[in-house]
Amino acid sequence: MFDVGFSEVFLCFLVALIVLGPQRLPAVARAIGRWTGQAKAYMRNLSAELERETQLADMKKQLEDVQRSMREHTDAIQKEARESANFVGTELKEISHDTTKDLPKS
Repeated sequence: MFDVGFSEVFLCFLVALIVLGPQRLPAVARAIGRWTGQAKAYMRNLSAELERETQLADMKKQLEDVQRSMREHTDAIQKEARESANFVGTELKEISHDTTKDLPKS
């Protein structure tokens, strides 16, 4: 992420040693190390959470696509069933009409 070489790190250490002194430098270094570790852990957790949210959004979209497809297929099947029922009903009426027409009147 940062392009920091050995000379830059050594210079920062030297300035910190002069400013803080040899007694306080180890405690400050530990605190900075803890903060850095916490920041890295936070970034890892944030990345993992974002990845989960992205996967969740993708899964939700896929589910909606499947639901829409199933609805379309169900509608098509219902339409075909209605058309078939209407056709059968019409044919039965014609057959019934033809058979009653051909019967002798008593």
